[in-house]
Amino acid sequence: MEKKRVSVQIDGRSYVVITEDDDAYVKGIAQEVSDHLLTASRTAKNLDTRDCAILTALDFCDDTQRERRRNKDLVEKADQIMQHTNELNKKCTDYRNRLTDAMNEVTRLTKRIRALEDQLRTLNRENERLRKFEPKKTDAEKQFEKTVQEKRAEKAMGYVPMEQCSLFDDEQPAPAPKGKKKHGKH
Repeated sequence: MEKKRVSVQIDGRSYVVITEDDDAYVKGIAQEVSDHLLTASRTAKNLDTRDCAILTALDFCDDTQRERRRNKDLVEKADQIMQHTNELNKKCTDYRNRLTDAMNEVTRLTKRIRALEDQLRTLNRENERLRKFEPKKTDAEKQFEKTVQEKRAEKAMGYVPMEQCSLFDDEQPAPAPKGKKKHGKH
């Protein structure tokens, strides 16, 4: 950008400022300086123009330093916010990935459940088909199977058959089968 000369009035005196800034901006700054000088001269009536200029310069420098500190604090807060935002973005990405994995697992399990349900339906149909061709059992066969199941259950429970005998009988009880103890009432 090209430098130019801008003529301004401060406290009744003309000054030429060489700048790249807009004329209106420079004239606004000059008006602000002029207003501060006028305020300083009204506040302390025994000060000359130079003293008022120095007080105005001190005010501007003070304002500048305060704004720099404020700007630095804001930049630090913005950095903290950005750092926190980055951490949250990482967590969001992690949660999004975990959610995607969970959704994929749900889809996989849903497909597996459907396949198992289909397999169960097929097995039920096959079972029904086989039941139609199963011969009817006689009462004797059913009773025999029931007895066999009861004997298996007794054996699994450790059942030992007992015989009842009397001390007054002359007959001796038959010997118990091998491997089983003989019990009697006394």
